[in-house]
Amino acid sequence: MIQNFKVDQTRTFSSVLLLGVEPKTAFGDPYRQETAKDGTPKWVAQLAAEFRAFGRPQRELINVGVTSEKDPGEGLAPGTPVELLDFEVGVMERKNREGQVTGVQVWYRAGALRSTAATGQAPKPRATEGAA
Repeated sequence: MIQNFKVDQTRTFSSVLLLGVEPKTAFGDPYRQETAKDGTPKWVAQLAAEFRAFGRPQRELINVGVTSEKDPGEGLAPGTPVELLDFEVGVMERKNREGQVTGVQVWYRAGALRSTAATGQAPKPRATEGAA
C-alpha cells in the first residue's frame, strides 16, 4: 500500500536549508542519472529541516527527489533557505521475500526548489504543532 501526503511547508517546518543537489543515479550504475518515464532527469536535494515536536525544536536531514531538466539547485549556495514547491511525503510498505510487511519506507518529493533568501520572504512558521 502506498500513501502520498501533500505538505504545507510553512505549517510544518520552521526552516528548510539547502545543503546540496546531486543527480539521482540509477540503481546499480553510479555513473548513469536516473530519469522519469518521460526522460526528464531526476535529482536529489539534501536539506536540513527544522520543526517542532512535543514543544521542542527538532532537526532532520532529508533527501527530496526533484524531477527537472536542469539542476534544481543551480545558483543556490549551500545554506540557502528554500521553499519546496508541491512538496509531498510518501509512505509505502516494505516487504520481505515472502511478501510479509516488515516496516515502511518514507520518501520526499518536490516539484521545484525556490530560494526564499533572494526575496527576503522566508516562509513564516505558524504555531500549529504536528501539521503535515
